Amino acid sequence: MTRRTLARALIAPLGGGAALVPGSTAGADSFTPVRMQATVAPVARLDRPLAVTVAVSADAGVLDDRTAPLQVAAKLAGECGGTYQDTPGAVLLDAQLSPQPATGQPDQASASGRATPQGYGTFTVCVFLQEEGDDRQLATETDTQVDVSRSCTSTADAFDRDRDALAGTRAQLAHARGARRRRLWRLATRRRRATITAQRAAAHACGPGVSL
Repeated sequence: MTRRTLARALIAPLGGGAALVPGSTAGADSFTPVRMQATVAPVARLDRPLAVTVAVSADAGVLDDRTAPLQVAAKLAGECGGTYQDTPGAVLLDAQLSPQPATGQPDQASASGRATPQGYGTFTVCVFLQEEGDDRQLATETDTQVDVSRSCTSTADAFDRDRDALAGTRAQLAHARGARRRRLWRLATRRRRATITAQRAAAHACGPGVSL
């Protein structure tokens, strides 16, 4: 690679950031008339919002006796309580089910939300299907867990710092001339290598469910 080609590569954006993908799902079996499935990354960063989507399905007529709109509520907790209100933890989701059940028809709907974890450790996604107003509880799902990882958080933070430093050097390199450009070119080369190494470490610690 020529020096000019390498300089263009140093100015170009660094690719390869991991996209958020569903990492952990859990749900009831086919003999359960109301089924819920939570989809969430199995590993999370302490300082970044954690997204969750809850899919709800029900046999025809099972939810016809509701007296208010149905809502899905979920918390990230060390231990699930008997109800949503009795469960301590960060609120992941508190939203109406969309679409609402149609009378006499099988139901399929979902709701999504996110929250920033409040501490390191393994937490349960505690999901509740309930009626608005009286909080009548129709179903729960407590099988999905998330590891709020100290290793993932620290290595991803290190990658963020290296990436920001590289971006700053690239911005200077794009306008530099002469001896200053040569110094910045060498600095950008070192920082690009450091950023690639940090990205690999973060991807290994966090897995594919955490965006970098």
